[in-house]
Amino acid sequence: MRIAPAAVAACCILFSAAYLQAQIAGQPGAGHDPVAAISLDTGESINVASRQGLFGRVAVKTNQAVTIQLQYPPALAGKRIGIQSLDGAQLLGSTNNLAVGADGTARVQVRLGAAEGLYRFSVICQDSQALVRFYAIAPGNAVPDPTLLIPAVAVGTP
Repeated sequence: MRIAPAAVAACCILFSAAYLQAQIAGQPGAGHDPVAAISLDTGESINVASRQGLFGRVAVKTNQAVTIQLQYPPALAGKRIGIQSLDGAQLLGSTNNLAVGADGTARVQVRLGAAEGLYRFSVICQDSQALVRFYAIAPGNAVPDPTLLIPAVAVGTP
């Protein structure tokens, strides 16, 4: 069986184009997936890395205030960040001029809604697109899903 050189060339071109598109879209290889340090108003916190722009779901209480500190590569310092609440949570303070700082970080504060369930925030910085996710649980209710990430009080913190 003989494969035509044109078919091999076409496959190589398609593979290269798909790889380049993945890099442009912020997929693996682009190196711009942010990491988040998430702090709750109760003193609990958790560090979460994104994979292909998707953060794990963090368990929080309904109506809880949360600070999200995003860490980007220093090469993105000064670049604008767009953030949008997709499920009715409130962005606290102004996010109109949010940008990556000289140290590669950006902070945003949010307040989750009164209903239990998923709250998502779309975060875009140049070619990096990420989805920060929280799962709100009413006070007194048990965690409904063992795959949720549970923030904790740091060791040695009163």
